[in-house]
Amino acid sequence: MFYDRYEAGRDVAEELAAYTDTDTVICAIPRGGILTGVAVAKRLLLPLEIMVVGRVEHVVDDSSLYGAVTEYGTNTSGSPDAIPNTVVQQAVVEAKQKRLAYTDSETLPVWTDKTVLVVDDGAESGLTIKAVVEALKAQKPKKIIVALPAAPVSVTQWLHEQVDEVVVIKIEPEFTGVLDTHYSHYPEVFDKEVRVAYWHAKHLFKHRQV
Repeated sequence: MFYDRYEAGRDVAEELAAYTDTDTVICAIPRGGILTGVAVAKRLLLPLEIMVVGRVEHVVDDSSLYGAVTEYGTNTSGSPDAIPNTVVQQAVVEAKQKRLAYTDSETLPVWTDKTVLVVDDGAESGLTIKAVVEALKAQKPKKIIVALPAAPVSVTQWLHEQVDEVVVIKIEPEFTGVLDTHYSHYPEVFDKEVRVAYWHAKHLFKHRQV
């Protein structure tokens, strides 16, 4: 069990020592994932950017359709039914508003030809990490590495099929509860904390901006 997101990040970083002080860029997924991402960035001496992802819910025939939508518009859902375009577009607008609040900029990072290390504080259904991977692949980076403290085996297998390298510390047969069962201390992360963590990472590596 990890004490908190920072400890989880340090443990993840130990598995990625080969990337220390290289041209790799961290892509952290806020909210909670940015805390794990900052810990990885500090340990590996790497610059950090973020990708904002919104969670959506759409009711179809009295059933709820859940999904994840990135600020780039890529999306995944938990069923064969597609998320309506109007829902996707609204989620994109909200994600871009979050980016502006976190970074003071509406400009989306360009990942083309870069070695990208995706970091989150874990995965449950995998919808979020899958949407991020699809967004990155559309930009044709040089390499995609995904690093998670914990994830189900089904998500881990999907990642191995889709990206260049996968690091998961704790692989579960399937999550029977929620992600916080892997942490002693797992408080909610608020937008203000994301902003502080983002600018802390930017200040640390201001000589190596993405």
